[in-house]
Amino acid sequence: MLNAVLQAGQIDIEPEEPIVFESRGRCLLIGPAVVLNSIVPRLSELTLYCLASDDETLELDASVTVIKQPLKSLSGWLGAFKAQFGEHELTLDLVLDLSESPFISSKVAPLGYFAPGDNQQALAEALQQLPDLVGEFDKPRFFNYQADICAHSRRGVQACSNCIDACPAEAISSGDDLINVNPNLCQGCGSCTVVCPSGAISYALPTLDKSIDRLRQMLDRYAELHSGPVQLLIHDETSGQERLEAYDYPFADDVVPFSIEEIGALGQPFWLTALAYGVARIVIWDSGSHDDHDWQELQASIKETNSMVAELGLGSQRLQFLQSRDINSLKQVFAQADDVMAVTPARFAGVDDKRRMTTMALTHLHQQAPQQPEKMALDQSAAFGEIEVDKQACTLCMSCVSVCPVGAVIDGVDQPQLNFIEDICVQCGMCETACPEDAINLQPRYLFDRNQARQKRLLHEEPIFHCISCNKPFATQKMIDTMIGKLADHPMFQDGKLDTLKMCEDCRVKAMFKNA
Repeated sequence: MLNAVLQAGQIDIEPEEPIVFESRGRCLLIGPAVVLNSIVPRLSELTLYCLASDDETLELDASVTVIKQPLKSLSGWLGAFKAQFGEHELTLDLVLDLSESPFISSKVAPLGYFAPGDNQQALAEALQQLPDLVGEFDKPRFFNYQADICAHSRRGVQACSNCIDACPAEAISSGDDLINVNPNLCQGCGSCTVVCPSGAISYALPTLDKSIDRLRQMLDRYAELHSGPVQLLIHDETSGQERLEAYDYPFADDVVPFSIEEIGALGQPFWLTALAYGVARIVIWDSGSHDDHDWQELQASIKETNSMVAELGLGSQRLQFLQSRDINSLKQVFAQADDVMAVTPARFAGVDDKRRMTTMALTHLHQQAPQQPEKMALDQSAAFGEIEVDKQACTLCMSCVSVCPVGAVIDGVDQPQLNFIEDICVQCGMCETACPEDAINLQPRYLFDRNQARQKRLLHEEPIFHCISCNKPFATQKMIDTMIGKLADHPMFQDGKLDTLKMCEDCRVKAMFKNA
């Protein structure tokens, strides 16, 4: 039965843009002289550059270039490392860093960079791999990026930096109003896609819709062959797959394995959809393929998802994260499974839209849940919610409107109004940061009536102020009162000149020339 279910989930995924690396074997070795003296003969096939991290003598033959200037900076990736020594820069393909403090400190090291520290096993593996890293190599482009819905920054106002903070490879950086993703450094862990509120950055190998449709095909096949709810095991395609095959999938018939490039590629939209498809429980298994990943963002999202499901009365621990290389630990997790409430399976198809998949899944779960609240409070990191406006402080300057990346905050066109559409708000905080009066507060929540969430809601409006000279409408009463209050004692606005603030721009210029 399991083979039939797995076959139903087989799809071909071809990367559209492979990232190409070209290495000519120029390798920099950094470390204590005694260590470098011992390992250089094992790397004789490479073009070697050696830098001793102590004052001992390097005893090497003439084929090895000995560098005596201190290393000022090191950056790059396989085939394109840049090392700065004094005023000289050296282009390298590979780096073996045996110094006490590695020069590149990202959690996930760039391809071609090895820093095994005092781990002798890791050093042995590095010495074995380095000679083979000569030639042309490629890897997939793991991500897609939609700049038009990115909530990072607008008009110089900084807001969301979730992906930058989450990336363990330090492949994402701020670039003016958008983010820059270096595909050479990205290694596809998926942490950025888990924390992105708008879906601007998404996993491309595969896309969300393909993963969901694949899951649906597998569950349909499972339902044909087996009755009762299913437990879903999400694992990576490398070590997790190897361990499962080695033990011939040692689980009961209700456990369906679901392989993915990286477990971080599937986040809350996929998990909620799986529950809406009738999955009783989901186990996300970190089998130890990446010792440099802590999966903190993934675990935080699992905790938030469990809280949302519990709010509906559908169980408190429907998702579980297991970090273990031991297959027996995984078996025990499934053996100790508690009875949970599985819903009647939904039939909607997958779409490559993070927020839309989340709302479709939550709507289906809410309809069948024993508890059906109108709204649900969420954590501060949530991507759904409303904004509250202090009407006494708001002057309708529209700074919030000008920076909103998704169009959730909108003006009244020809009326002094501030309106809001909750359905598309991603809680990035850009409006809150841009407001000069500190009049906006974020309120993370999920409103289950999506028709209500999609309605334009009036947050604040003010009476129009007319120019005291020509009667032209040009501002709000609150804006004029605020300016007068702040500038009443200013030397430039004494002797009756304060009235110029009550004039439109044309009349104000005329008044200034008349007074001059």
